[in-house]
Amino acid sequence: MPIDFGIDRVATRRLVGRRPEPGDALAYARVLTDARVDEEAWPEHLRTADRAQAMLDEAIVHWDRWGFGPWTVLLDGTPIGYDGLRHAQVAGRPAVELLWFLDAAHWGQGYATELAREALRVAFEVLELDEVVAQTVDGNHASRAVMEKLGMRHVDSVMHAGLPHVVYRVER
Repeated sequence: MPIDFGIDRVATRRLVGRRPEPGDALAYARVLTDARVDEEAWPEHLRTADRAQAMLDEAIVHWDRWGFGPWTVLLDGTPIGYDGLRHAQVAGRPAVELLWFLDAAHWGQGYATELAREALRVAFEVLELDEVVAQTVDGNHASRAVMEKLGMRHVDSVMHAGLPHVVYRVER
């Protein structure tokens, strides 16, 4: 039985992050399969409804096992993506990864940074982690900007899912 950290639901000034639920499947599929996502950033063959369902299922399992994970992001009660923490292999080693993906209609409004900042607070103050990493494809300047706003620093370049990625890290 996982520890209950009391973080199933968090709130920022504009957003709510809540533990993902099976009913989030349509929202995950809508966000992930949006044609506005840059093919170079995340190739279309990796952004299918089936993959969205698998990602949601993985997030739910992660929460069940570890007591934390990526939240479903809500804006005015409507799911617009996910943002949060998960155990992962990053640059060939186990790590806790900060990740986010939001509906293209909501890009550029600071939402990813806003909830990611809350995720880092949880990582360091609640989970008492020493470091958190994040990664994105090399050319995803928007995500790199989010990482830098969060105080993360570029520490590595790797291949991930067949694409060149950059790895950023922040320490407590």
